[in-house]
Amino acid sequence: MFTSANQGELLSIEQLCERLFISPTTAYKLLQSGKIKAFKLGTWKIPEESVRKYIQEMCNN
Repeated sequence: MFTSANQGELLSIEQLCERLFISPTTAYKLLQSGKIKAFKLGTWKIPEESVRKYIQEMCNN
């Protein structure tokens, strides 16, 4: 699922929702809380690496 080719990829809110099977409301909560690291440049930009780290953390809990 995660390869070195897509680790530098930036995701949109819509892509984040598709990857994690979550609603946009949940996605915004994760970003605003800092649980998934991202930045705003016009719209939210979510590094693929941040999503991978979040998934790993959730699996370790």
